[in-house]
Amino acid sequence: MIYVIYVQSGREHDVVAALRDKNINACAPTHELSERHKGVWRTVRRIIFQGYVFIRSERITDEIYYAVKNTAGVVRFLGRPPAPLPKAEEVRLRWILDTENLTVSRGYINRNKVTITEGLLKGREHCIVKYSRRRKRCTLYCEINSRRHYFDVAAELDKI
Repeated sequence: MIYVIYVQSGREHDVVAALRDKNINACAPTHELSERHKGVWRTVRRIIFQGYVFIRSERITDEIYYAVKNTAGVVRFLGRPPAPLPKAEEVRLRWILDTENLTVSRGYINRNKVTITEGLLKGREHCIVKYSRRRKRCTLYCEINSRRHYFDVAAELDKI
């Protein structure tokens, strides 16, 4: 099961490292993006869900709860008492959480239809909300606790 905790924005990696030191399976998925700075394109790594860290555990025991709660940077668990993500949402998020670092996807656009030929977005074209050719990014969505969250993923698409 996957549990979600709110953390202070910008402290996601610190919280994940601290939780892993306490033998808690935690992750904060990242993705590689192409950004242009002073006219030069470079690849940078960014957190997908800012302010969220995901914990995999069969259940939250008192020991795990207090170990997480007393970690610097943790705000609170999602849900009271801590409740795992519903199965449907967990299945939709599993491909992101299993990868932990999404890389650049490649494909093409033909008559306003996006087709991904390589990368992690292959077969997930239905999740793409929009594509910015100038920024080289696709905007996707997923649901966490019945709330829709949008995030950008790097994609280089050619127009046919």
